[in-house]
Amino acid sequence: MVRRLQDALRDDPEVTAAVTRSHRALGQGSGAILVWNGEWLRNPREAGKGLAGVRQAITMEVAFAPAACRARVMRGLVVISLNDRSDAPRLALGSREWRWAELLSARR
Repeated sequence: MVRRLQDALRDDPEVTAAVTRSHRALGQGSGAILVWNGEWLRNPREAGKGLAGVRQAITMEVAFAPAACRARVMRGLVVISLNDRSDAPRLALGSREWRWAELLSARR
């Protein structure tokens, strides 16, 4: 699922542009931007939660993944790199124990 999601995000120029802008604006250096930790996190420089366009791209990919992938139990963070360079913008998501399907339901 991580590879599937990473490939989809890398292929989306709007996602890569949004993450690159946020990465630079937040001065992340080589760190990853945490976008989901059980709930979608708000970036103060963007409208919506979890970089709205990035959130939409992630949820669409997860929603159309096989049910077995969505149900897989994960532990800790996963990091998605937007290219193969060492200084590539990266996203992090996850929590102590979670399933991919949890990214599809909004917590209030």
